[in-house]
Amino acid sequence: MAEPPGAPGTDPGVSAAESIAVLRDSESCRLLQPVRFGGRAASRSASVVSGFIAAVADLAERDGSGGWFAAAVNTSAYRVASLGDAAAERVWGADTGALVAACEEPAGLLTAEAGQFRLTGRWESVTGALCADWLLLSALDGDSVRCVLLPRDTVRVDQQAGLRGLDAAGIGDVAVSDALVDTQAVFASPDDSSCATGEFDDAGPPYGILAGVARTAAVVGAASGVWQAHVGQVRRRLATSYGSEDTTELTASAVLVAKAESDIDAARLQLVAALSADAAGAATALRQAVTRARNAADQLLSSGSRHALDATDPVARLWLDVLAGYRLTIRRIGGDLNAG
Repeated sequence: MAEPPGAPGTDPGVSAAESIAVLRDSESCRLLQPVRFGGRAASRSASVVSGFIAAVADLAERDGSGGWFAAAVNTSAYRVASLGDAAAERVWGADTGALVAACEEPAGLLTAEAGQFRLTGRWESVTGALCADWLLLSALDGDSVRCVLLPRDTVRVDQQAGLRGLDAAGIGDVAVSDALVDTQAVFASPDDSSCATGEFDDAGPPYGILAGVARTAAVVGAASGVWQAHVGQVRRRLATSYGSEDTTELTASAVLVAKAESDIDAARLQLVAALSADAAGAATALRQAVTRARNAADQLLSSGSRHALDATDPVARLWLDVLAGYRLTIRRIGGDLNAG
């Protein structure tokens, strides 16, 4: 599962809507959706989880938005499956191709009313919200955190203005105002010990840790894509320069490329370590990994001042994905990793 079947590459001429449509139809969005409900996940074994993380990084090397989107919708499916058959049936019972977007931050408030609930809240930067069929939102019910499963047409999704990078990841802010919610759409938030329940018999990593690792894998993968694109451009330039390139610049470039590659490799190792760590250990590993990836991409972009900040340069395009993913990941790291 190291290569997502049907996963697309990236074409600067393709719109964000077209890119998302291609991703929706690919199996890269079904890697953690249970087999019984039309997905590819037969278990939550270590090999399945590590294969998913590798697939996210591989996709992000070619398309940062695609990797970020796949990370989000797959971990959202993982979250739904952990809630049990009722939640899974609600999402995929009528349509196994349905996608769900989740936000683990309890940014809403549930209040009981005549055997039902009222929900009000605003959840920012929810990946996939612009195109998902279902939203799984965390909200406070007194002192408890609940998961609320809502159809897309019952919420308002606002596209974020001014976001550069991850253009085709469907990122939006979700708002709900005093919506009436059936009790069957409200689920107890699973804690770390409940990850073996639900659709699968075997335990997997807690959702919060898996979601953090998947997001970081997308950033690390995109940084690796920056490295590959940069090295490819340097090789093509050397092939046509006929030895006229400055030797000092070539030496400095070789050192920078080697350091960036080392940082990206180290970040990949920290992804593996985070999967088996507790919440605090995972947060530390992921913070270090995503920072290494961002620094490597920054160094490659600034090398020789040859990369223009536009979508025609794959180095610049992937660097923008790295930067946007870095900011979102750092914002989520910490409390979110404690989510079950």
